[in-house]
Amino acid sequence: KQINFEITKTEPKITTENIDNLGITAFLGKGVSNFSGSPVNRVHNIKIGVARFNGTLIKPDEVFSFNDVLGEVGPEQGYEPELVIKKDKTIPEYGGGLCQVSTTVFRAAINSGLKIIERFAHAFPVKYYNPQGFDATIYPPSTDLKFINNTPDYLLLQGKISGNELTLEVYGTEDYRKVSIDGPHQYDVKDDGSMKATLTQEVYDKDGNLMFKKTFYSNYKSPDLYPIDRNPLE
Repeated sequence: KQINFEITKTEPKITTENIDNLGITAFLGKGVSNFSGSPVNRVHNIKIGVARFNGTLIKPDEVFSFNDVLGEVGPEQGYEPELVIKKDKTIPEYGGGLCQVSTTVFRAAINSGLKIIERFAHAFPVKYYNPQGFDATIYPPSTDLKFINNTPDYLLLQGKISGNELTLEVYGTEDYRKVSIDGPHQYDVKDDGSMKATLTQEVYDKDGNLMFKKTFYSNYKSPDLYPIDRNPLE
């Protein structure tokens, strides 16, 4: 019996012919986070999530939205149920653990001197995102991480996992900007686990002139306020 298949060829967004034309010629910075101790489902979701961002191209002056690139999050995309912070509980939902990816993207953007225009801290301190104050939570469609490509040309995101370490790298055009990061600094640390933190990013141009400065404030509540609500099917 003969079976006929219809084949559709899809050209890659990045080819050896066009990568130089897009201005992607330099390593600009990276973000790193560690997910040691994560349950199997959480690691699984992190691997699927970071693959969504591998090869992402961002045009000059384009606003990057984490949720837009991430797309749908459910069993159809291969995600497993894992714990997420929702309202006043910590409950299992498909895609739990994706904040590991958003936190790492946030760190990469900060270290690359990109301008963050939307970022939310987690409700309470999460061990996977130490040091506290350098995290970014997402919950589609409302809670997002956004930054603008304020470089001369295209940006390329590349993610990789080595052991329990997640790395997100940013490539683009070298304009010799300098990035100064102060923090994160934790304060008002209480016995119930609540705390506050600040992180300040300063970006200077090649001549040493301040391009912009932004301080990120985090107000973490006590983890005791978010009891774990286990999946009744477990």
